[in-house]
Amino acid sequence: MIFSGGQGGDETVPEGEAMRQYAIAHGVAVNDALAETQSKTTYENMLFSKKIIDASRITKPKTLFVTNNYHTFRAAVVARSAGLKAAGIGSKTAGFFLPNAVMREYIALVMRQRKLHLIMVGLMFLFSLFLVILNLHSAWIADLIRAIQGFLDNL
Repeated sequence: MIFSGGQGGDETVPEGEAMRQYAIAHGVAVNDALAETQSKTTYENMLFSKKIIDASRITKPKTLFVTNNYHTFRAAVVARSAGLKAAGIGSKTAGFFLPNAVMREYIALVMRQRKLHLIMVGLMFLFSLFLVILNLHSAWIADLIRAIQGFLDNL
């Protein structure tokens, strides 16, 4: 098992080591518990854990990650981008924390592909503008269509 997580500014022990110690205290064998303690982001969690897996003697490892339920989808996307083939399991999150957490995950996913999202918002704006112009000048548009039909009829 690899317990992955770095140390935040207000933490006395890296998250990976704290989880490892907890697991050992609850029955996981010391030799079966590894800690990755350098990561600061989800991408680094996955990338650094993959390096540990790649350095092991295990061939064709079956990889599973556990995270908060609201974070599972994005963590899976990030794992894939880090080259880690893994499935995810989400643990229960307190209900009062979910609205903020889900919003944070949504923003993180949008920011991950901000160019695509900016293009899509721009296209929606242009299409809306087109519909407004179409609505405001419907008589002129109808005359234009009749003129084009007349031209095509005379061909």
